[in-house]
Amino acid sequence: MSKRIPLTFLAILPFALSCGMAFAQSGIAPAPSPFAPGDLKRPIFETDKPEYDTSGKAADSASTVLAEVDGRSITLGDVADAIRKLPANVADLPFPDVYPGALSQLIRQQALVIRAQQAAMDEDPAVRRRMKAASDQVLANEFLIRTLTPGITEAALLKRYETEIAGKPGPEEVHLRVIMLRTEQAANDIIQQLSAGADFATLAKKSSIDTTASAGGDAGFATLDILTPEVGAVVFAMEPGHFTPFPVRGAETWFVLKVEERRRQPTPPFLLVREKLRQELMREAVPAAIQSAVAAVTVRQYDITGKDVNAASKDSGTP
Repeated sequence: MSKRIPLTFLAILPFALSCGMAFAQSGIAPAPSPFAPGDLKRPIFETDKPEYDTSGKAADSASTVLAEVDGRSITLGDVADAIRKLPANVADLPFPDVYPGALSQLIRQQALVIRAQQAAMDEDPAVRRRMKAASDQVLANEFLIRTLTPGITEAALLKRYETEIAGKPGPEEVHLRVIMLRTEQAANDIIQQLSAGADFATLAKKSSIDTTASAGGDAGFATLDILTPEVGAVVFAMEPGHFTPFPVRGAETWFVLKVEERRRQPTPPFLLVREKLRQELMREAVPAAIQSAVAAVTVRQYDITGKDVNAASKDSGTP
């Protein structure tokens, strides 16, 4: 479809053309547009090496306010920090999936902080000590991260990958079914029904309070590192086709578990395990960094009576 030209434009077009012809015939050049650059020989913008100043944009984005609780702001940076503290298998989910829960948690937390401050709990000496300890922990961790990160090079990560992972089979995983129940007695009842020949998936749909209930308790394949210690220790000791003969206790619930299948994952590619390798190298470098930090400061220790431990050692002749 051709683009329609406004009739007003068509009306003034002959007049504009006639003016242009008159200027040309008279030898008088028309005045340049007020929007034209001063030097028409050069482009208005740099075209050879365009540069865009993005400095400070991350900080600006982090300060974006997402909610306010009694006037106290919760920012995008706060939400990002909260997500980073989640377990890896949750924190790695798409941002839209974890964002609502993280923001809701921060709103609830800020409401509790306000109530605690209204009750002057932040003036309690014991609370002040714990707040200082939390602040000190954050600073100490940040120092380690900023000090050690530059030394963990891509070459070091690739070397660790080639040494420990490349060419070797991946971790073992099990195909797991779960029935979660509120009491031990309920779990024992399920086990009795399974022993009598009942179908696991049918019982899961009927009785499980886990989110996998609608899928017959099918939790898919899982490696040992993403399972709780209680569940992982049990299912990785079981043979495929078997269910747990006794209830497995969780934090506040009980589980009946079944292993459908066991298999080994293929060798994971470097990009998939890069972050895990980085964390391993970081942990290995921490002891030396701590030792160096302690050696750079003066430390005096006192016993519970307030006496200088170092002075007492000298008086007793203890080296």
